[in-house]
Amino acid sequence: DQQIVFLLDCGQRMRSRDDALSHFDHTLNAMLLLSYVALRQGDAVGFGTFSHPAPRYFAARKSTGCVQSLLNATYDLQPTVQTPDYLAASDLLCRRVRKRSLVILLTNLRDEDDSTLQPALAQLRQRHLVLVASLRESGLDTILQSPVKDFDDALGYAAAIEYRRARQVQLARLRAEGVHVLDTSPPQLPVALVNQYWAMKRSGTI
Repeated sequence: DQQIVFLLDCGQRMRSRDDALSHFDHTLNAMLLLSYVALRQGDAVGFGTFSHPAPRYFAARKSTGCVQSLLNATYDLQPTVQTPDYLAASDLLCRRVRKRSLVILLTNLRDEDDSTLQPALAQLRQRHLVLVASLRESGLDTILQSPVKDFDDALGYAAAIEYRRARQVQLARLRAEGVHVLDTSPPQLPVALVNQYWAMKRSGTI
């Protein structure tokens, strides 16, 4: 009998595309799949959006028609060109969600986000349990696994190594602060998110 609230990034990074679907499409699929699983477990599910002109809020509920209601509330959402403002998103969510909840932030982090990300997570954690699900571009894995044949390949490989290092440092800092973190490629997100939910259930975290 818990409450899960998704915080869905609708900004410019979610427009990225590694396959037939955009990162935004993958996050929507993951949100709907976990919503179905959580509702079957008796948990209530809701969501909020940010990084677009008219942020939406769907109050958590546990009715049998909740998944269809989520579909109706998200079917016309599209990623924008806005940069994510995590602090504005957390302000809005904290004003509307009073009950302690598992807040799942669905986004694509960058190290330059720290100016709004850190205070946003600190604000959310005052009342809620927080899980950050950050998408990792599949192209990064492709570069790191490909042979280096020339100078351009070497430059690309070095840049990918540096990007991965900065990302690992950022995620390690979040974990050290008590934030639960999921780092995965977009196609793997739906199953990875459900597995994380089950792991937190089994451990008694939620």
